[in-house]
Amino acid sequence: MPSSQLPTTTDIHATLRIFLPLSLASLGSIGIGITDSMMLGRLGTDALGAAGLALSIYIMLMTAGNGVLFPVMVLISHIRGANRSRTAPRIIRQGLWVAGILFVPCLAVLWNLENIFLLAGQDADLARMAGHYMDYYLWTLLPAFTFSVFVFASIAMGRGRVVTRIVWFNLALNIVLDYVLIFGKFGFPAMGMAGAGLASVIVWTTGHMVFFIFLSFHRFYRSGARFRHAWRPRWTIVRQIFHLGWPKGLEQIVQGSLFATIALLVGWRLGVEAIASHTIALQVSSIANVVISWAIASAVTTRVGIASGADDYTQMWRILNAGFLICFFFLLPLAAFLKVFSPWVVMLFLGSEMKAQALLPIAAPLLVIVAFFILADGLRLVAGQALNGLSDMKMPALMMGLGHWVIGFPTALVFGLAMGQGILGFWWGLTLGMAAIGVLYLSRFRWLVDRFAAGAPGDDQHTDR
Repeated sequence: MPSSQLPTTTDIHATLRIFLPLSLASLGSIGIGITDSMMLGRLGTDALGAAGLALSIYIMLMTAGNGVLFPVMVLISHIRGANRSRTAPRIIRQGLWVAGILFVPCLAVLWNLENIFLLAGQDADLARMAGHYMDYYLWTLLPAFTFSVFVFASIAMGRGRVVTRIVWFNLALNIVLDYVLIFGKFGFPAMGMAGAGLASVIVWTTGHMVFFIFLSFHRFYRSGARFRHAWRPRWTIVRQIFHLGWPKGLEQIVQGSLFATIALLVGWRLGVEAIASHTIALQVSSIANVVISWAIASAVTTRVGIASGADDYTQMWRILNAGFLICFFFLLPLAAFLKVFSPWVVMLFLGSEMKAQALLPIAAPLLVIVAFFILADGLRLVAGQALNGLSDMKMPALMMGLGHWVIGFPTALVFGLAMGQGILGFWWGLTLGMAAIGVLYLSRFRWLVDRFAAGAPGDDQHTDR
């Protein structure tokens, strides 16, 4: 590696300044989900199962929508690098329009969720409870989309700390409202599952308004129009966000569909113990992904975007390598912990040593494989979002589809079923797929930066200009 590509202490510090607040914000987001599950669990397993069923569709739609909105961060990073930060409000306003447009088809799906579950053969009572829960919860999707626009904008503007504060405020508010509305405290009626949905609507709407107020008084807005022209769409920017964002949204669906397919196969062919172990492995890897890898990758995205706007190609390599260094600094100890203390982690999830003993022969070695998986996933995510910082969206989405469905999935089938390794083989296949995607992303990044430095920008480079 040339010395010019080695990260400096300034690069590492700048990335950490963005990463650490986002990591804390991610912990707060996880806390909101855990709070909902704990409160609903006190209503019974049926309520918890119905909420989980409804949220499986909701989360898929929200994740895909957030992928489409992701270019807001990239575009604002580019204009920061080009010293045109005063145009950030225009991009945010159009991001809000995109959020509203995305909400319409999602609303149609969630409004008819009970009928969809019945057509899919789900239990009638479970489908009814899921639909009742979603009667309220579906209205969180619009403020959740607009909240994502504000989060992406804040990250790009280097204001990650405000994201942390608002998310943890949302967590505290969610705990109080769940308790009051689900169980009927302080004179309010006990609303059960509907109360959980209503609490979420209030939390997301309040978070949106707090973010709106912050952005309205941000220094980027002092000399320009704020939100008074938000009703007027600029279709050029709206189309640009959709053009850049749809591959990212598709990328999220491709990855989600892979894990859903693996879960179905594991449950069908390998039994209850295997699917329980798979669920634990998925939870552990998801926490590492959101709290560490995603937060670092988002910092890399916005910093690469700023360097791209300034045409500083040497800086791009230093930023990416700083991201890798920080990623492995946090992930390697976690991987070592999983390797050494995997039995303890299994018991932590199950809450009973007797129950854990039945799963230890499968789950403990599986968590050792998960240790390798989270390292490969971190490489993949950081390299992929560095490409996104260059406005390169379509090719990474194609590479992800190739890595998951042409390399990872067939390998998982061979290891898991043909070679008889069971759930361990499935996760080795997933790990190899993630590693392959990371290598493809890194090769693509090298090719793009070399090409841009030579004065031959690709199709997607600087599309905001």
